[in-house]
Amino acid sequence: MQDKIILLVGESASGKDRLANRLEQDGYKVLKSYATRPKREGEGNTHVFITNEEVDKYKKEMIAYTKIGSLEYFATLSQLYDNDIYIIDPSGIDYMNKKIKDIKSIVVYINVDEQTRIKRARKRGDKEEVWQKRFVDELNQFTEFKKKAKFDYSICNYDFDKAYKILKFIVDTEMKENKIDG
Repeated sequence: MQDKIILLVGESASGKDRLANRLEQDGYKVLKSYATRPKREGEGNTHVFITNEEVDKYKKEMIAYTKIGSLEYFATLSQLYDNDIYIIDPSGIDYMNKKIKDIKSIVVYINVDEQTRIKRARKRGDKEEVWQKRFVDELNQFTEFKKKAKFDYSICNYDFDKAYKILKFIVDTEMKENKIDG
């Protein structure tokens, strides 16, 4: 059994999914969290999309949970043990750390300024009222997260290839230690 998981954390439109998808292409297993939000047009296999009514049947096995507005996101214990990478937000990390003691979380913050994230949200076709609400909903938890530096690494994601090389080095290094120690 693994004893580490890499947690990718970043505000909306910071590039988390794209980076995780690339890691998956390189052989890492990426956890697909459950989400009650609608799937975006053209969005790949980023989440297990469910309805609000389906959430209750997973409550006993939830190890990470976040509610942003009316949308719920979570992962289960079995998902955690079967994967190397997990995209999560600061509230989810806090929830998970209270529940899980046998897996060390390596937190990688994907850092992108707000103006760049706005451009990316528009480019991917997000409705303005949706991403504006999301940015506001995220503000408090990310302000505290950054202020207290609750991460092990921070990567600026303005140049995808450069950011990916740095992330891949971190993941390879951390997961290699995981295999040596295990």
